[in-house]
Amino acid sequence: MTQQYRVILISGVISVALGFLGGWAASRLAAPPSPEKPTVLRTEGVQLVDQAGKERGRLGLDPQGAACLTLADQNGAPQVSLTAAAQGGASLRVGDDRRRQALVLTVSPQGSEALAIYREGKLCLGLEVQPGGEPGLTLYDKGNRLLDLGLTRQGDPHLSFYGDGPRPALELISKKNGDRSLTLGGKDGVPRVVLGMKQDQKAALGLFDRQGKTRAALLDEPSLILLKNGKPVRTLP
Repeated sequence: MTQQYRVILISGVISVALGFLGGWAASRLAAPPSPEKPTVLRTEGVQLVDQAGKERGRLGLDPQGAACLTLADQNGAPQVSLTAAAQGGASLRVGDDRRRQALVLTVSPQGSEALAIYREGKLCLGLEVQPGGEPGLTLYDKGNRLLDLGLTRQGDPHLSFYGDGPRPALELISKKNGDRSLTLGGKDGVPRVVLGMKQDQKAALGLFDRQGKTRAALLDEPSLILLKNGKPVRTLP
């Protein structure tokens, strides 16, 4: 092998090596940087403060193990509270903690949902869905129940008005099978007057004493029944 041929061969090998190194370096420089792995922050509580160092929010666990998020106004009064109980269920309150003006949303572990609106510390409106799926709407006056609108467990709509007592003073029910009834109750909730119509279009009117015993019944057939102590004393065709 001549001296000139060896020089040419060595020059070719060097050129190939430099070309390979240049291509490798270019590919490394052109490749995008590998993404950094996300960082997970593990802590039992977080405190949110304003520029003056006053606490405006807190995230953590209460003594019962519930996860809680609380947000406060500039005076430190809680305005938003979100809680997830350790045994299941959750609640959200928007408004002051004394419920002078507040909205409370609750989901129970048993499967019911409720929405309550307060004003001046008194319940004004309640919306609830029972575990069986029966919805209900309740209106209040200064915390006293006035009206219920909802469905029975059988899916029949009903409307109830309340007076001084805990039981309805007037109740309307319209069943899906066609039966309808209107009931007027006394102060203790005992029915005093019942007006009804069956699905076969037969109507009836019943009058009751204060103990709930029937005194008179007006029907299609017979026309009128008078009773005393629950026993018929006179019947008119």
